[in-house]
Amino acid sequence: MLSNQFKNWPTHFFVLITALSWATDAHAYFDPGTGSMLIQLLMASVLGFIFTLKIYWRKFKNIIKNYLGKKINDGYRN
Repeated sequence: MLSNQFKNWPTHFFVLITALSWATDAHAYFDPGTGSMLIQLLMASVLGFIFTLKIYWRKFKNIIKNYLGKKINDGYRN
């Protein structure tokens, strides 16, 4: 069923790219401050994700270990 939904994805992708590239003049520009802000946002997002992963990695690992340990122990008791 999933393959039927995406059977014509190349056609849809081509239409999307054509529609997006067929824009008229915007009469706008990005100043250097905007580019710098976008780079800073990207760097802060990546570093924030890494820091959050570092903080919660032990908790996440213990939850998975406890969950898998209970299933393994249940299998040995039978």
